[in-house]
Amino acid sequence: MNMNRLWVLGAVLLIGIVAVLGWMLGISPKLSEAREAKAQQETVETQNTDLEAQLVTLKEQFESIDDLRDELAGLRESVPSGPDMPAFVGQLGTMAEKHRVALTQITVSDAQPYVPVVAAPAAEVAPADGAATGDAAAAAPVDAAATAAAAAEAAAAAAVPAPVVNPLVTAQNFVAVPISLEVNGRYDDVLTFVAGLQKGKRLVMVTTFKTSEEEDSGNVTGTITAFVYVLLDPTADALVETG
Repeated sequence: MNMNRLWVLGAVLLIGIVAVLGWMLGISPKLSEAREAKAQQETVETQNTDLEAQLVTLKEQFESIDDLRDELAGLRESVPSGPDMPAFVGQLGTMAEKHRVALTQITVSDAQPYVPVVAAPAAEVAPADGAATGDAAAAAPVDAAATAAAAAEAAAAAAVPAPVVNPLVTAQNFVAVPISLEVNGRYDDVLTFVAGLQKGKRLVMVTTFKTSEEEDSGNVTGTITAFVYVLLDPTADALVETG
């Protein structure tokens, strides 16, 4: 009888061991694989949903691709991939004729790498008289006019919007070409020429402008220095010669 009990206990123990080993070696890995497969399926479904949303957006954008191409063409005319000075000189001639001035001189200098604009630090305003304490209170009285002027300058500086910069525009792909122009005509016509120069097809930034009057004719000679800009084609090796 005792021997039978031992056999029964041994058989039960063996069955338990087989069941545990079967779970560890067979069922548990399969369950883990099933969970991983389900997680991967959910990930793929999420990615598919995102891709479908992107596809819808791309289809909507493609419908307006002609408008985008027209906009790009206009921007490329404003900031071309090369100096394109002959076309710009032609625009200047047309503009001079329109505003009834004579374009007497055009000088184009070597291109310069673009220098990103850095916002100036905010100016500190000197404390008012009542804010002084200790040794500062014993110092000489603060000039009220100077303090008011400093406060006005600080307020004016704060009112100026911060420059807009783009990390995609760098000294490696954006260059400025200095130009100098001289025009002759009536003072009002010279002014309208300068205004039109900054609103033409080509992006132009006027840096200086001065006039000198001719006593005999009553006309003025306007001298203008400015920059025109070039956004280099990333496939180009270097900027072509401006001369």
